[in-house]
Amino acid sequence: MTLQRIPVMTISLLTYLVGLHFLVADKTQLYFSAADIFRGETWRLFSGHFIHADLQHLLWNCLGFAVLGTLLESRSKAVLTASLAVGILSVNALLLAPYTQLNYYCGLSGVLNTLLLVALWIEWRSSGSWLIVLIALGSIAKVVLEVSQGVSIITDISWPPYAWSHVAGLAGGFFVIWLLTRTRLLTTYLTRTSFQSVSGLS
Repeated sequence: MTLQRIPVMTISLLTYLVGLHFLVADKTQLYFSAADIFRGETWRLFSGHFIHADLQHLLWNCLGFAVLGTLLESRSKAVLTASLAVGILSVNALLLAPYTQLNYYCGLSGVLNTLLLVALWIEWRSSGSWLIVLIALGSIAKVVLEVSQGVSIITDISWPPYAWSHVAGLAGGFFVIWLLTRTRLLTTYLTRTSFQSVSGLS
């Protein structure tokens, strides 16, 4: 594996996630808290997404990010960066809304839904496989079920789930896709990979 193909961003962020969990003694100082943010603790806008409630919460999110981050980074670091940024902004917008009324929030799962939708869309544009469409529809159905039932389908963490953050993440994914259809970023990537496939480059 060449240095260019090593997912440096993904590995770095995974290291950051693990480091925060095991090295920070008082995690309450990093949780997302709208009340504390409005009092000036603006770092929580970022840190709340990267700190986790317990080890199971951390492991599931690290697994999801390892797969999705590597997949997106192998296509485009810019797309991965944009997806992370938009995902964080989308979930933040929801959590700061007055009707949300959460005391604390933590975890990367909301943002992972942004990455998931973007990754599936890029793979569908590359392959045209309808299996990708079925996976996307299944992912959306999972989120709808979580919202309607108030449960987490996969994880069972020490905090009650807040599935609406997954909806915000999906909304962020649709926004990134909309942006990509109006920029040269994805077109450049698809053209490059098509050329590599024809020429036998790897």
